[in-house]
Amino acid sequence: MGQKIGVNLFRAARKMKNVTNQDSEVSNLQPSVWFAKKQNYSKMLLQDKAIRDFIKAEIYSAGVVKIIIRRYFRKVEVVLFVTKPGLVIGKAGATINRLKDTLVNKFGLPADLKLDIQEFKDPYKSAQIIAEEISEAIKRGIAYRRLAKTYIEKIRYAGVLGAKITLGGRLNGAEIARVENFAHGSVPRHTIDSNIDYAQVHCKTKAGIIGIKVWLNKGDKFKNYSYQ
Repeated sequence: MGQKIGVNLFRAARKMKNVTNQDSEVSNLQPSVWFAKKQNYSKMLLQDKAIRDFIKAEIYSAGVVKIIIRRYFRKVEVVLFVTKPGLVIGKAGATINRLKDTLVNKFGLPADLKLDIQEFKDPYKSAQIIAEEISEAIKRGIAYRRLAKTYIEKIRYAGVLGAKITLGGRLNGAEIARVENFAHGSVPRHTIDSNIDYAQVHCKTKAGIIGIKVWLNKGDKFKNYSYQ
């Protein structure tokens, strides 16, 4: 029986330098960077998940690609990679200030919490954004085959070397669940040198839950990156 590990976690890097393409860098960054003792580990891990769920719900329309939480001694930093940073910042910084105050009060974070907003320039180089957009379109009743093929073309024109989209469940409300794959180029998932971006989203429909998985192959990471 095969043993599996998270695609992104398998390739996670704490820090990168000399990066030539920000869009390729983000997928390989660890979502949480901190150290905790045994008695506090589970508490902090669950808090990280709650913080991410809350932020995504609050600024969903901004296109959240990734949320990175870094904890230091008496200091917490949250980095948001979004496709529409203007919606997060708001007029004169009103939205981001309100979000910061809510996080401090709701989760008991330090008052000097740092919120760093980074723009993710090309949404079609983010597996998370693509999976969420496909999910929203399926909920609106758009045919999944045409939808998947359209996104495969958009990914190809964005310059991504390879992509794979998998849809599983009661597609089009069928009685029997099935899985369908749509692909472009090569996606070497067993090669750790490959810079693979992966996302999984559950789409809730009237017929049941449809699972959406997206893989993006952005090339050989060791040709462009040096790790520290």
